[in-house]
Amino acid sequence: MKKVAMLVVLAGLCAVAEAKPPLFVERPGALEFSGQLIVRPRQDLNTEGAARARERLTGMVKNYYPEVDEYTIFVPNADRRARGTGENDLAAELMATGDYQYVHPNWICYPLNTPNDPYFPSMWHHANMQSELAWNVTTGSSSILVAMTDTGVDYNHVELQNRVPGYNSASNMAETDGGQIYDIHGHGTHVAGCAAATGNNNTGVAGVGWNLKFMMCRVTDSSGGGAYFEDLTEAARWAVEHGSRTASTSYTGVEYETISTTGDYIDSIGGVYLYAADNSSRDHYYFDWPNVIVVGATDWTDNRAWFSSYGLACDVFAPGDGIWSSTVGNTYAAWSGTSMATPVANGVLGIIWSVNPALTHHEARDIMFNSCDDIGAPGEDNVYGHGRVNLYKAVQAALATLCPADFNGDGFVNGDDYDAFAEVFDVANPAADFNNDGFVNGDDYDLFAEHFDVGC
Repeated sequence: MKKVAMLVVLAGLCAVAEAKPPLFVERPGALEFSGQLIVRPRQDLNTEGAARARERLTGMVKNYYPEVDEYTIFVPNADRRARGTGENDLAAELMATGDYQYVHPNWICYPLNTPNDPYFPSMWHHANMQSELAWNVTTGSSSILVAMTDTGVDYNHVELQNRVPGYNSASNMAETDGGQIYDIHGHGTHVAGCAAATGNNNTGVAGVGWNLKFMMCRVTDSSGGGAYFEDLTEAARWAVEHGSRTASTSYTGVEYETISTTGDYIDSIGGVYLYAADNSSRDHYYFDWPNVIVVGATDWTDNRAWFSSYGLACDVFAPGDGIWSSTVGNTYAAWSGTSMATPVANGVLGIIWSVNPALTHHEARDIMFNSCDDIGAPGEDNVYGHGRVNLYKAVQAALATLCPADFNGDGFVNGDDYDAFAEVFDVANPAADFNNDGFVNGDDYDLFAEHFDVGC
């Protein structure tokens, strides 16, 4: 936000002959102008200032979202000006007043799948995440609900029957009231399967959590998949307000502050918001949303997938290259993208809660972070974040919250647990950070021994 404010100030102070670059530049097929802006007043304004900020928008307001204090406004005459000029001019004018936290386009965003390689080994990602070992403990609980905000879902697909009614944010209508949820593009059906396709049914594929309940919130009525920014974030808030523990979005636009605002709101009501890092292979070094889990994609060699963005903003990576999942019409395909990685991480959270439903959203999030495989520089880094999610390690960590001494999660406290702990302790594996202080040392060994002596 400081960068934008500085550009506005310099624009007022410097008289130059050259045209100044626009604040916002569209990327066709990724982020496109809509003739609308998303506006949030500064949250520290006094009563007079807040009224002034609202009054300045009179006659332009399309929607207001009180839960996050955001306005969507129409840009006057935007369709009669050079593309993007109206959005940039009005955004600069509003920011120059000092009354707004941010102003940016209500971008038309697009799903984040890329062309896939059909020759990748089928479902390699479960081997990398040790899913089979995790599924020996749980395949997901039907009492745990996770949500995806996307292009809809083929609700007739044999793999996607563990569904609860959702919402259409493009028409502002719940499915139970007639809101259309069927997938009009195809992306959403694949995304849903990555998280929650039914397993062990002698057909097709297996999602991360076979038995998790999932909700689909459709964000677009366009067959091309394009969705207004405001519909993406409103759908995520609706999902958590209506019982989902999570909401994940596999679209462009992660770098804009409205995502952080929605993340803060979802966090405040006890949910977790996940968002795809995007497929532009960019270094997201310039932002870091505290209450949004930004997910990058790995390939089958456990390296960053060639298309995946990375950097400070990314919290975790998950498999996202050549991922087999459900597609419209009871079919299957391997797709690639951070679009696939994000619901995989969403499913990991669902499995963590399946082991211990009493965990808070922060506890579940931290278990996922701390159980990641460290695939970059040692420890948390500014490329891979906490690392690549590991479903089995996450299950082990969740089990430890029920009975800390049952380190291997087999339901018994015995010498096998001591051996398993000693094995990771000897190599300073983060899994041995028993007291969660960020270090593996004698304090962890002593605490584990104390729990072991007590048992469960």
